[in-house]
Amino acid sequence: MSREIRDVLQGKPPLLELSRLMWRIEHGRILSHDVRYLGKGLHEARLTYEGNEYRLYYSVSPKGEHVLLGLKFHKKGGQGAQDRSVEVARARLAEYKSRI
Repeated sequence: MSREIRDVLQGKPPLLELSRLMWRIEHGRILSHDVRYLGKGLHEARLTYEGNEYRLYYSVSPKGEHVLLGLKFHKKGGQGAQDRSVEVARARLAEYKSRI
């Protein structure tokens, strides 16, 4: 997933904002507009920067330790692209769960 973030953001300023968002998630300091629960352990984090919207799909470790499991990152586009990103995140989460 780090490659997805690098490819989408290309080192631009939203990278700092994403880091701050991930820190808030990890430390339980999210704002109401930051995240949305999608069910079955999958969460969507929302980042808006200069009119562009980005989505980070993630899960928190089921064992309770503070692990943020990033599953998919993309710049928001059409609904079809977003649906495909959610599907990829769900598949990655299922694969992760099968290994633990």
